[in-house]
Amino acid sequence: MAALAVTGPVATIVVSHRRGDRQPPALAGTCDEAHPCASGMAPANGSASAPSPSIPSRSLVDLPSTKRFTVTPFDQGLPTAGQWRNGFDVADLNGDGELDLVHGPARKTFPLRPVVYLGDGHGNWRAWNETTFPPVGFDYGDVRAADLDGDGVLDLAFAVHLKGVAAFRHDGRGNFSSLGRGLDLEVGAPFGSRTLLTTDWGDDGRQGILALSDGPRPPSKSNGGAASLGVRLFTMTGRNAPRDATRDAAADAPREWKLDALATTALDRLFGDSLALGDIDGDGKKDLAVGSNTLGETRVLFRRGAGAFVPVPLDGLRARGLVRSVALADLDGDSRDDLVVAYANSEGESWFVGVDVFFNRNGTFERREIAREESRNDYTALAVCNFDGSRARSSLAVARDDGTISLFAADGHGFVTQDLRVPSSGHEGCRGYRVRCVDLNHDGRDELVASFAGESDGLSETDDACVSQGALKVWTVGASL
Repeated sequence: MAALAVTGPVATIVVSHRRGDRQPPALAGTCDEAHPCASGMAPANGSASAPSPSIPSRSLVDLPSTKRFTVTPFDQGLPTAGQWRNGFDVADLNGDGELDLVHGPARKTFPLRPVVYLGDGHGNWRAWNETTFPPVGFDYGDVRAADLDGDGVLDLAFAVHLKGVAAFRHDGRGNFSSLGRGLDLEVGAPFGSRTLLTTDWGDDGRQGILALSDGPRPPSKSNGGAASLGVRLFTMTGRNAPRDATRDAAADAPREWKLDALATTALDRLFGDSLALGDIDGDGKKDLAVGSNTLGETRVLFRRGAGAFVPVPLDGLRARGLVRSVALADLDGDSRDDLVVAYANSEGESWFVGVDVFFNRNGTFERREIAREESRNDYTALAVCNFDGSRARSSLAVARDDGTISLFAADGHGFVTQDLRVPSSGHEGCRGYRVRCVDLNHDGRDELVASFAGESDGLSETDDACVSQGALKVWTVGASL
C-alpha cells in the first residue's frame, strides 16, 4: 500500500505487547548499581525499575502498515545467554575480509574480559579464543574498533561503566596491549561511560574517542572534585607512525591521550546511553546528538559552529521525558541529516513511550510521531538501516524493553510505515541494549545485529522475567513474498 505522511495521531491501532513492562523511573533515586541520581534525574537503562505484570498497549499513532520485511536467524555460534550490555562493534578484526563482532565482557561474568566472535559471512560465528588482553579491570560498557594509532590495523577503544575509558593497540593477530598514556581503567574513576564513538574529529586523519558520561558520582576525596558528567573528547598526541612503517616502529611511537575541550558548557551536565554524529546543515562539520537520562533535558542536538557546539532548539521534544536513544540520518533525501529519538515521558499519572522523527527543514525541525503508547515497555535502542539495498530507502529498527524489535519501513522521502515486530524468541523479557545494521554477507543489504540483557530475581511468576539474562542476535532481513 502507498505510504502516507503522518503528522499526528488520527486513530487507534491495537498493538499487543505481552512481556517486559517496567515501572516508570522515579524522579529521584538510584541511577544504577553504584551511584545515586540527583533530584530531577531518572535511572539509567537497566537500573532499579521493577517488572510488573504485562498489560497490552495501544498505539496512539495511526501509522500505515506494510508487510515488506521478513527475518531469518544469522547467528549460529553466538551466545544465547548472558547480560550483553551496553554496546558492541562490528569490524574485520582478523583481516579475512569478513566482519566480526566485538563486545566487552558480559555483565557479572568471570573472567571479565572482552570477547571477539569471528564471522564467516554466512551466519556462522566462533569465539576468537586466541585473543589476549592485558589484565586491566574490564567490565561491561561499550567498544569501538578504529585505527587509533595510524598504522593501518584496527585497534579497540572501550568505555567501561564506573571505570573510565581505555584504548588498546592491536597487532593484527588477536593480541591487544595498552595504547598511549593517560587513559586508565580504575574502580571509582571520576568519569565513567557506557557509550562511545571513534571519529576523525579534527579532519587530520587521526581517530579520537568521544564518550558520554554514564551518570553522576557521589562526592569523594579520591576524585578530587573532578567532573563526572558531560561529553568528553580524547585525542592522542605524539607522532603517528607512517602507514608503511613496521609494527615495531608503531609501537615505539610516543603517544599520550589528552582531554580536548569541546568549547561549550551546554554538554557539561549531560549523561546517558546514546551518541550519534551526523551533519544537520550540510556544512561538512560533525554535528552531535546525545541521549539523556536526565528527566526533562532538552539539549540533545548540537550544531558544530565556529569552535563551539551550539544547542539546536527542538520544538516538540517531549516534556518531562528521557531520551533513550538517538540517531542522525537523511530520511527524506534532502542531503541534511534528520534526528530520530526514542523516548519515555510522564504526563500526570501516565507514562508514555515512543519514537519521533525530527525532519530537518532548513534549520528548523518538524516532529513526526512514528510510535507512541501509554506503556512501560520502553523503546530502548534504535538504528537506521538499509534493508533493501537502496540508501534512499532507509528503515528504522528499534529495540524494546521486552526483547522485541520494531521495524519501520521508509521510502526515502519522509514517509514511514510500521512493518514487522521481530519476536523475542530465546531472550524473552530481556531489554534490547544496542541495535546495529551492517551488511555482513556482501549482498548490499544490512543485517540486523542486537544485544540483550536483563536479570530474573527467581521469584516472579510472571512471564516477563529475563530467564536467559540476554543474548547476542543477528538476522538477515528480506522482502516478504
